[in-house]
Amino acid sequence: MRRIAVCLVAVGATVGSVVACGDDGQGSRADSVQATDGVEAETEVEFEVEVEVEFEVESESETEPETEPETESETESDVATESETETESEVTPPAPPAAVLTIAEIPLSMNGAVPSLDPPLTWRLRANRAHLTLDVLPEPTSGPIDAIAITCQADGVDQPLPPLEAAPDGHQRIVIDPASAFPDGAQLHCDATITGPGGEVTSRIDFDAATLPPELDPFPATDEWLIVLSRDIFHVNLAEHLDGTAALTSDYIPGGDGVPDFDEAFFALGLFPADHAAEHQAIRQHLLGKFRSLVYQIYGLDPDGAPTAEGVNLRIYLEGDAGAPLPSDYGGARRFSKIALGGDGDPEDQASSVFGRARVDWNNQDTEDDTVYGLGVFPSSLARTVLGQPAGAIILADIRPGLGGQPFGSIASDAAFIGRDVELTTLPPAVQDRARLYQILIDFGALGLAAILTHEVGHSLGLVPVGLPPEGLFAGIDVDFVVAVAPDAHIDTEGLNVMQTGGSVNWLEVATGDSPRFEPLSWAYLKRMLVVGTVAD
Repeated sequence: MRRIAVCLVAVGATVGSVVACGDDGQGSRADSVQATDGVEAETEVEFEVEVEVEFEVESESETEPETEPETESETESDVATESETETESEVTPPAPPAAVLTIAEIPLSMNGAVPSLDPPLTWRLRANRAHLTLDVLPEPTSGPIDAIAITCQADGVDQPLPPLEAAPDGHQRIVIDPASAFPDGAQLHCDATITGPGGEVTSRIDFDAATLPPELDPFPATDEWLIVLSRDIFHVNLAEHLDGTAALTSDYIPGGDGVPDFDEAFFALGLFPADHAAEHQAIRQHLLGKFRSLVYQIYGLDPDGAPTAEGVNLRIYLEGDAGAPLPSDYGGARRFSKIALGGDGDPEDQASSVFGRARVDWNNQDTEDDTVYGLGVFPSSLARTVLGQPAGAIILADIRPGLGGQPFGSIASDAAFIGRDVELTTLPPAVQDRARLYQILIDFGALGLAAILTHEVGHSLGLVPVGLPPEGLFAGIDVDFVVAVAPDAHIDTEGLNVMQTGGSVNWLEVATGDSPRFEPLSWAYLKRMLVVGTVAD
């Protein structure tokens, strides 16, 4: 039997929660801290993924005894029997179609068509009458689908519908736009008839249609965000321990220490070299490039950070991008929000392993400055977690300055792999182990930073409101499809959900390359397909 064990320690992150270390009696700990005054924060989770593989291979000579040659009559008989068997299997009828009619791609468990059983709850979604999709989502067990027919009634009156079209992922949908908008305030009842060679099934969805009013519209226009990389209001201190671990603390220095807060955390880890400027910049850009791609992917933006038809109406810049505002432009004629990528929390947050904080702006009604002391994404907290673990001391021994290691970029042979993605097998054997560690730190570092940032920006965009729809989106609500009751402004569902806390993170999905994403209700809100909140009289 071959046994493979992988431990990813404090370098990966999920949506809203990053790798953490602790113990709750089951080998992991995850906490989420809801701050007062509209500010949110979370902590981290420790995980270990083990995969066991056991297999046996038997040679043909061991399993198949020699036989005498068959006679002609025996062979013909066998062929006839096999032919009859194949014919019988070929006439097995196709599986019946199986699909769900819903709105905004929200699954059956969340769209109100079926109640929650434990505890018993019912709710009804309120949709944007002029910006919505009616989606037919095939189930994994579905047989072939030949035809789909959708009808809708608004307060009992048949509604004309645009034609079906294929969504980017291949499922069939109807796109409702201002020209085909449903009546304001109407109760909608929609049916889908799905037919195929295996039979016919129907699916139904009921919901309310409403005009999205300005006070509840999170994106009346493209919302610009600036990710600030130059913030310098902290100084990092390291206290080395005899076991190879280290305690990282950050002192708040309003005037800064001359080193961007973003870089200080990675100097401490050995990912950035402190005295090799060109190599430092190459590694920094590699990390930020992967981080950028993940952030854009999570929000459904194009490669330049601009909005797309299938994503959120956001335009995200990294500081220094062409066309980006300056941090000092905030509050002026150009309307944008900003968040710092770099630094640490206040002393209480440092002690609590908080990885980020942002202001919560319900329905995204204002611009936000998440760059002030106490807010932003905290890479130093990530570094603190890694440095405080004995496993971190082992992993970083060859690169961490405090352990006598040589940071990446500080030796000539590192030029073979730093600053870019490379295929390890193309490298000289002598550098492959070092290159492998570099790739792991870059990949999981980018994932962790992207997960925290999209989570914190999500709060400033209005996620997650408390209560049942249509006023809320299940924050603080115990319902069948959540794995834990999340505190204010969070929702814990299965999978890598951006707005979850750490308790429901599936680290096997992280380890196997899955990406964070918004759960369907939050995603529908971000795409302006749901009217969430209390409508003014």
